[in-house]
Amino acid sequence: MSDNWIILIPEDPRLVPSGDRNDRAIALLKSLAPQSEKVETAVSDLIRFVDAGENFQRINCPSCNSQIDNEWWQEQMSDDFVDGGFLLKLRDTPCCKATATLHELRYDWAQGFAKFSLEAMNPNIGELPESGVRDLESVLGCPLRLIYCHL
Repeated sequence: MSDNWIILIPEDPRLVPSGDRNDRAIALLKSLAPQSEKVETAVSDLIRFVDAGENFQRINCPSCNSQIDNEWWQEQMSDDFVDGGFLLKLRDTPCCKATATLHELRYDWAQGFAKFSLEAMNPNIGELPESGVRDLESVLGCPLRLIYCHL
């Protein structure tokens, strides 16, 4: 059996919203996806990679939009992962030598790096409405990246 998640992470990978904001965000996401099996937040001391699972397609450069080779990306992921978390060091892209972190690369489907995530398991709503994302951003006090994960 496969599972699907709607995951929202702050655009700032280091940001962890306060506990009262988290509780309000959980309640709001439950109201937006009432059939979810589980709605929760995850917080870690270190920056982790939040992926799209089987939805992962490709990675593009944020500057020139060229597709980035998965082998290069995997090498950068290994280099950036230190003591159980990601550093998100600036690095030159292989295509046009633009400077970016792994978080700033353009992932298709969206993925990213974070210490905090808000997650709904098997929400059974299809896509989260843009208005719902904006409401969650207001509650959490930060811009969010929406990730659809399929495993």
